[in-house]
Amino acid sequence: MNRFFTLILAVISLAGTTLAADASAAKPRPVPAATFSEFHCTGFISSSRLPGETRVYNGADDDLYEVLHTFISGDFVYLRRNGGQPFHVGEAYSLVRPENGFLLDYKWSPGKIEKQILPPASFYKFQRIAIQKLGYPYNNTGLVKVVKVTPQGAIAKVLFTCNGILAEDIAVPYEPESIPEYVPSAHQDRFAAPNGKLTGVIVADSHASPYLAKGSIAFLNIGQNQGVKPGQKFSIYAIFRDNVTKGLEGVVPPPATPRETVGELVILHVKEKSAAGIVVKSARGIAIGDGVELE
Repeated sequence: MNRFFTLILAVISLAGTTLAADASAAKPRPVPAATFSEFHCTGFISSSRLPGETRVYNGADDDLYEVLHTFISGDFVYLRRNGGQPFHVGEAYSLVRPENGFLLDYKWSPGKIEKQILPPASFYKFQRIAIQKLGYPYNNTGLVKVVKVTPQGAIAKVLFTCNGILAEDIAVPYEPESIPEYVPSAHQDRFAAPNGKLTGVIVADSHASPYLAKGSIAFLNIGQNQGVKPGQKFSIYAIFRDNVTKGLEGVVPPPATPRETVGELVILHVKEKSAAGIVVKSARGIAIGDGVELE
């Protein structure tokens, strides 16, 4: 009889262990919000202009000083710094490129092909003004590490590129950051009511596109000043839609409709007035001008 009860207890214990293991396996685990390249190539909107005292002025294998010569991973670029401050072997720098809007600047014209925050035109009224209120847009171009210091400047090896490095790109000291993790939502209420938490607006994306989808980088008009932090998750709800069939878009207000949740994003980087997040869920098309709300 004792053996019988012992066997029963063993079976119950095993079943409990199995159920606990199944529950643990079913529980969602945190996952990285972005890949390495997505995280390091978002671009950003700085509240002030970067000084630009350290720049790329050329690189190996550019004997003719070609205007459109681009440097890629594995290449060597030459850095110079105004003010005479020395370089040191082992220093790492992020390379960034300012956007110049409508102004034609031959030095950075290739970069406008793939990466651009300021749009040449927009369906979203006053989009460029909304972006400029947040500061000055910059694109990330790569990451380099100083391998040798010479009287003519530092020699740096290109470790990683976003869209090709060009002469005149600005070098800023590299500050390592961790890629935020998040727990994917099992379910999102398509017509959730406002929760009273922080809200903002998507004012741009990293490809000057009027629409975003899963994997797109969204720039928000809220940042450190409003308490935004990397890793926070925001729901996206529809606000703006360019309905050209009406012919009176922006003139005649549309009828009031229930608020519709169209996606979700996770914050990757935060500046004083703005933040860059990646869209991790999309129920349908997301537009520049749509709202976000902290979950």
